[in-house]
Amino acid sequence: MKKIWDKTFTKIHTNKRMLVFLFTLLFMAVLFGSFFATKLGQNDLNEIKTSLESFFTMTKQNQLQPIQAFFQTFGANISFAIAIWILGISVIGAPLMIVLFFMKAFTLGFTIASLIKIYHMKGLLYSFIYVFPHQVINLLVFTFFIMFSMSLSITLFQALIKKKTVDFSKIVNRYLFVLVFTVVILIITALLEIYLMPFLFRMVLS
Repeated sequence: MKKIWDKTFTKIHTNKRMLVFLFTLLFMAVLFGSFFATKLGQNDLNEIKTSLESFFTMTKQNQLQPIQAFFQTFGANISFAIAIWILGISVIGAPLMIVLFFMKAFTLGFTIASLIKIYHMKGLLYSFIYVFPHQVINLLVFTFFIMFSMSLSITLFQALIKKKTVDFSKIVNRYLFVLVFTVVILIITALLEIYLMPFLFRMVLS
């Protein structure tokens, strides 16, 4: 286990430029999502507000179903992680990972900006509760996970071009460890989202 951890941290150290690129992409995607939300028309805003008000009402009256909410939240996150994992063991997965990562961060930026645009100062508080800590942790985990996946995809592509042999079983074992670690974190953040976030919203709304 210690050997795997050491190799994992070495991988992070040797891919610092890729991490810088991914964090820059994350920032730009959130920024674009926020900008897009500011350009929405009143009809679109009213539809979003109706959906939000429904969620707030159910939260305030404690009508949310935790088990159903957990499977919905965790299911969406694990589907994203598995898609990235599969792309990582393909030779052309890196560009698709960038697109998926951009879309996920774009959605977050759009949601935050929509909350602020609709509820103004209260929207700042709502967006903070929506984001912290589960969404922040998810984005950090996905950023590092995509770094590993892109690195593997690029390695496989270079091996194919240069006709080099790679110890695929050894690489996949380490890659599976990263996936399992990611899944554990996603379970924790899903629990935070379905228990902590509604609790904080109930405190604020009441």
